[in-house]
Amino acid sequence: MAKPVSKTLIGAFVLGALALVFLGVVLLGSGTLFRDVIRAVMFFDGSVGGLQVGAPVTFRGVAVGEVIEIQIVYEPERQEFRIPVSVQLYPDRIRRLSTSPMERKLKDLIGMGLRAQLQMQSFITGQLSIQLDFLPGAPLPAPSSLAMFRTGVQEIPTIPTPIQRIQKSIEQIPLDEVVRDARETLASIRDILASPAIPDIIANLQQISRDSVGIADKVDAKLTTLGAQVERTLKELRTLLAHADAQIKPLGSAILETRTLAQNLNRQIDPIAAEITRTTGELRSTLRQSENVLARIGSLTADNSEMRYHVSLLMTELTATSRSLRALTDYLERHPDALLRGRTAGQPLGGQQ
Repeated sequence: MAKPVSKTLIGAFVLGALALVFLGVVLLGSGTLFRDVIRAVMFFDGSVGGLQVGAPVTFRGVAVGEVIEIQIVYEPERQEFRIPVSVQLYPDRIRRLSTSPMERKLKDLIGMGLRAQLQMQSFITGQLSIQLDFLPGAPLPAPSSLAMFRTGVQEIPTIPTPIQRIQKSIEQIPLDEVVRDARETLASIRDILASPAIPDIIANLQQISRDSVGIADKVDAKLTTLGAQVERTLKELRTLLAHADAQIKPLGSAILETRTLAQNLNRQIDPIAAEITRTTGELRSTLRQSENVLARIGSLTADNSEMRYHVSLLMTELTATSRSLRALTDYLERHPDALLRGRTAGQPLGGQQ
């Protein structure tokens, strides 16, 4: 008869198995079970070959998260396939200076130009990682039906890698047109080379080349002669300038002396000018007084003035007196004894006997 299994042993086995499962989850989950994480999604248009789940997400070389899921979805609006890559970011890897939630801060960082880009980890293995960095002024992606790919998950815009940009530029080149134009150009060149006029053209070009060489030789000879003349002219010009400089130096001294003399004259002229100004003022005052005197004299000598009338009477009387004195003088000269005896009665003064 089989020995019954102990319930205690079964319970201990179950508890041990649960502990091992829990420990495995903790270890295999890289310790993310009890840490804060922020989930985000990124949409890549090109190939993500080399990107695997668990690939690091770095910000300027510092690991801040990892890839947790890679899918492929079809977008009807664009009629193309896109690859959403889900990542989880670890806020504890970033020291914050503000207390705002990291989810809201991530949205602000995206508005400031935070973008995601695939980056080669190793050229040997070809493994890729996701690099986060700021590109100020980078446009935000156009809204699409994938905006609600995961409800409540923030989308981080992506930018193509340099190789993808080069590939896109090459794809935009119209290679068919370039090849067709090249073929047409080659056909035109072949037709030109097959033309019978080509030998004549070559001969003409050779003749032109020989003529050009002859002209170049003549020009070189002329330039040599001209160079010698220019050198001689420059030498004469230097001599002339030296002579002119020797002549200008005394002239400069004379100019300086003239300037000093002019300054001295200015200093002497200033008092004279002041004296002339004062004398002119006095002369003007004297002229005004003279004008007043002349005006008064003019008023006295006018034809209808009383002064002129009295002067006329006085002149008449003076004339009569002068005639009387002249007659008396004549009489005394003829009769000097009249001074003693007086004039005889009836004897005239005018000299009549």
